[in-house]
Amino acid sequence: MICITFDNFGSAAGDSLPWPCPADVPPIEWAAYNRIGLELGHPRILKLLENLHIRCTYFAEGYAAILHPDEMRAWHAAGHEIAVHGWKHEHWPDIASREEEDRLVELAVTSIHSVTGERPIGFRPPALAINPWTDDVLAAHGIRYVSQALPVANVMSDAGTPDDGTKAAVVTRLDVLPTEPALIDGAVIHPRFGGIFGALDAAAAYDELYRLAVAHETTRPDEPWVLVVHPFTSGNRAWFGFEDFMRRLAGEFGASRFALAKDVASTTMRASTGIR
Repeated sequence: MICITFDNFGSAAGDSLPWPCPADVPPIEWAAYNRIGLELGHPRILKLLENLHIRCTYFAEGYAAILHPDEMRAWHAAGHEIAVHGWKHEHWPDIASREEEDRLVELAVTSIHSVTGERPIGFRPPALAINPWTDDVLAAHGIRYVSQALPVANVMSDAGTPDDGTKAAVVTRLDVLPTEPALIDGAVIHPRFGGIFGALDAAAAYDELYRLAVAHETTRPDEPWVLVVHPFTSGNRAWFGFEDFMRRLAGEFGASRFALAKDVASTTMRASTGIR
């Protein structure tokens, strides 16, 4: 199953991106990326998804419900799932206490519910990592699944810690949506073409992502292939690459092969990766 997901909703994480402006991007544009993603990216992406009859999951910061309620309602009204991406995109592993995490999750869940009328059941932690207490906090607020990067099992010792002696990653006990950091638009697309850390132009990046998606659907069609898309990247400079990618995938597999995160997150995903 193909699971297209979105991250970062407008300016909920701040007016500007937290990274230094790349040399290839005018500073005035870089400072406005979040606004451009909201005002330009959201409408064209929503229109494309409507034309292709595809529904997706948007992992939105809870604060976006305060700043951009009409835009969030537009996604929800179109049949897309709204899930949680922190309150204001806090770096989740840096949250120091269970109490602070509980406060942030409650704010996010309550705010999204007030706009959509539906309590979110999914959570994607910024940094794709959680704390030892996160599962209990999430479950208390009705969250049923976590979108996270799963560690590779063969680097873990028998004691459950990495063989290199570093702190072991915390793997959720809730249902999981396995999310690979390499399958993030900004991680593969060069800043000149709208990305953050990548080396490829948008067309080449989405050609490679298309190849990976087809290979996955050919060999593991019952497991989710999860892509992370940012409107400030793929709704802006990388738009034509993203649009072509989506049309090619829809033409190859049909809309029925696309799924919401809540429909494909599963406890079986941990077993399939070999996590103990």
